[in-house]
Amino acid sequence: MNNFEELFPQDLYHSYIVEAEGGEIAADLIRFLEDRGEIENNSADVLCQSYEAFTMDDSLEIKEWHSRRGITDGKKVCIISTKFINREAEQTLLKIIEEPAEDTHFFIIVPDSSVLLPTIISRTHTIKIESQKDLEIQREAVNFIKSEPKERIDIVASIIKENKDEESSGKLRFYATSFVNALESIFYKRFKENIGDKNTKFILDELQKSRGYLSTPGASVKMILEHLALII
Repeated sequence: MNNFEELFPQDLYHSYIVEAEGGEIAADLIRFLEDRGEIENNSADVLCQSYEAFTMDDSLEIKEWHSRRGITDGKKVCIISTKFINREAEQTLLKIIEEPAEDTHFFIIVPDSSVLLPTIISRTHTIKIESQKDLEIQREAVNFIKSEPKERIDIVASIIKENKDEESSGKLRFYATSFVNALESIFYKRFKENIGDKNTKFILDELQKSRGYLSTPGASVKMILEHLALII
């Protein structure tokens, strides 16, 4: 189990963003809160949900759960594990986080917090748990930049094939967003070393636009990544 004692103080904040891969972390988190006496074992006041993509319908279910009174003497805890959150769903989630019920705590587990609205980030505490996946995406980003345009198109095809259930799948959009973030990190380091480099500035602007497009429902992940393959 992760050392949550160092990550979560005795007085829990009302809402947390946990950067990590979801499944095992969610189970570890429940065990930790049970062991510390925050919640009862198998508490009826714990809602733990895992989503490929968190939609508007999902957010309304969370809202309805939040509005109900607790059953036990312990805290109410909501754990949401997802790879991608729809923008409309985020707005509903934001309203809940802005006015949380007493003794109610939210833990939103996402592999990358940059996919979330800044307003959600500003109203939560963010905890990052490093994963091997982060290192793999970073290595793929380095290889992508070094490759020729045709090879980059092949890399995009590979990303789509390995992560695609459907074009709008949360898994694919999450991976693409993490990949764009890794690219941005590399080019930002270059830009800091040479602020006058207009080409690097152009690429950084395109990466920022691409991240915004990736959060738009219906936008083609394949077209976004292929565009980057041609302009980098």
